[in-house]
Amino acid sequence: MEANKIKGEAKAIKLANGAELTYCERGESNEEIVIMPGFFFYTFMPMLEGLAERYHVYGVIMRFDGPGDELNEDGSINWTRQWGKDIYDFCQAMGIQQYIHFGKCHGSVPGWYMVKEHPEMVKYFASFFLAPHVKEQNSNNFFSLEGGVEAFMARGIRKVEEGLAKKMEEAAAIGMNKNDPATAAKTQAIIQTYASAPEMIWGSKEACAEGLKNMNIPVGFLFGTEDEFFDDHFDSNMWAIRNTRGSRTIFLQGEHHLMELDCPQRVVEAAFDFFDDCEKGYYKELMG
Repeated sequence: MEANKIKGEAKAIKLANGAELTYCERGESNEEIVIMPGFFFYTFMPMLEGLAERYHVYGVIMRFDGPGDELNEDGSINWTRQWGKDIYDFCQAMGIQQYIHFGKCHGSVPGWYMVKEHPEMVKYFASFFLAPHVKEQNSNNFFSLEGGVEAFMARGIRKVEEGLAKKMEEAAAIGMNKNDPATAAKTQAIIQTYASAPEMIWGSKEACAEGLKNMNIPVGFLFGTEDEFFDDHFDSNMWAIRNTRGSRTIFLQGEHHLMELDCPQRVVEAAFDFFDDCEKGYYKELMG
């Protein structure tokens, strides 16, 4: 169990393929289910606990090790798809027939798998700070490690003095700055290759674009105006915003990529507003 990746009580479950998933659970008295995947639940925890005010929320750790069913041609694990398959298997093991997917950046990647492969199981999908990329990349500033991990983290935080120490605690928990160089390198390679590329779930950018244009599940996008990663994929993001059927987009003025450190309650309220609009059927109307 990867209990070190969760701040607070952690649980574990073994999937049908033998993989073990670590997760946390909040809002158990609520009826409707939200699944929120993530590499960690430290700085994500305020968002999870905010969602748990209205929903039964499972925070599921997206693993970097263990057996895989979704493989590349060379036999390596395709983590973009495997993280999604893990959520499907988690639902099967837990008896969850339908849920709302809330993903912040990398946590939205399993949601894109689910809306493609098992759309009947996803009621609504909040894909915050990440859309699939169907156009050529504009720049590559966000993932630059110039100055080290600490400088990389600081660029994504608006309130750096308050947020950086919390982010570095989290980085240590997932192995980004451990003394073991091999672990840190492997973790970083998986994150850079798979965690920001939901378009890989479709196999080609053309197939992904068709999937977005024919979406039959309400999708809510949220971005910050000062997010370097948004700018790195500006053309793709604008295409997704304008072409994902039945979607809506919110921009938070002045917010950076790591908004869970700067305004977690504001993000939760944006999610609630989206879910409430979904309940009213606004986005289904757009889908015809």
